Amino acid sequence: MVLISGIDEAGRGPVIGPLVIAGVSINEKDLDKLKRLGVRDSKLLSPRQREYLFNKIINAAKKYKILIVQPKEIDSALKSKDLNLNWLEAIKSAEIINSLKPKKVIIDCPSNNITAYKNFLKEHLKDKTTELVLEHKADFKYVIVS
Repeated sequence: MVLISGIDEAGRGPVIGPLVIAGVSINEKDLDKLKRLGVRDSKLLSPRQREYLFNKIINAAKKYKILIVQPKEIDSALKSKDLNLNWLEAIKSAEIINSLKPKKVIIDCPSNNITAYKNFLKEHLKDKTTELVLEHKADFKYVIVS
């Protein structure tokens, strides 16, 4: 049984509100359940469909974690010389991975430099053997990220 996780975010900016990052873990062999439910990128769903699928996804998941990063924390990261919004998101994604403890995780990468983002993320992982798949538009390509 291989536990696989998907991580994505919503609301990448303190002007409108918080940054929400969610991770869901499921047995890799059960990924078809999500497809059969009609899970796909939330931007392609109506609010009613998202609400319906939220409960179905939570029931299908082995584990899940949702982090809400408030605008104040985002502002602090943006003012720091050592952090930026991408690094803050990587730190929060690592927190989710450390909580879910998957063997494999797929992430919708926010950075143009996937290699640098992946290396920064790895620095914050407890289990360095976790397989990391980072791609742009992963929420369109992988149902676990959707």
